[in-house]
Amino acid sequence: VARVGESGSSGINAEYGGIMAMEAADTALMIQVLERLLNDETFLDDEIKKEIKQYDDDGNLKIDRAEFKTMLASYLGTISDDETSELFDDIDKDRSGYIEVIELKRVLRNRIMQELDRLKRENGM
Repeated sequence: VARVGESGSSGINAEYGGIMAMEAADTALMIQVLERLLNDETFLDDEIKKEIKQYDDDGNLKIDRAEFKTMLASYLGTISDDETSELFDDIDKDRSGYIEVIELKRVLRNRIMQELDRLKRENGM
């Protein structure tokens, strides 16, 4: 005679194990994709250019401070001038007064590396 919950517990454990295996496979795949992106020197170039063009009022394929403020507002809503200026200065490493494709790419690469490190750390890799 089966006790209450006895017959279902092995099914739940098997289901949980299956979910965990799928999550591990998903994480491994995500790590592979991120590593490939980091090894591809041209990754995201077209997407970054497309995004810049959307906010580039003068068509120079660079984002100035005013364009950057518009860009941020579209993503984040209202943001102070001080916050905008600080973010702009953090990205504009060459201090040209413009954010260029290479600078946005550097920011994205750094974020991807941080995410990759986090995934590896959390999964004992």
